[in-house]
Amino acid sequence: MTTQQEAVQYAKHFGWTGADAKRAFANIDLKHADEHALLSAMVNFAGPTLYERQRLQGAQKGLVTKKEKYIKQMELEFSEKVSDYEEQLSVERSLFVVTIAKVYDVARRFGFKDAWVEMLLEQYDDYQERA
Repeated sequence: MTTQQEAVQYAKHFGWTGADAKRAFANIDLKHADEHALLSAMVNFAGPTLYERQRLQGAQKGLVTKKEKYIKQMELEFSEKVSDYEEQLSVERSLFVVTIAKVYDVARRFGFKDAWVEMLLEQYDDYQERA
């Protein structure tokens, strides 16, 4: 009489993983299995079944690696695009504020004063000094 745990331990003595041992012993009656039956199940599983499983695992690992590289590539492209957009936005803001400053300078000559525009220009100058 053999329990599944004992059979798995027996397979582990030969360098098998617990999961592979359970798969190998799935089709035999462990209650009536002797050492010969366990070895026979291991030999049968170690052939094409184990080879196929390992081949599939290798293919799956290759897919995971490929997906990880793709995700890293997408993250890199995304961060580059965000940086480019931030730079473009900064340039456009600068052009916008410079245009407002020029128009406001002309308008002040005609007596126009606006606290909001003056505050905007003042904050922009402070921002430029800090940058």
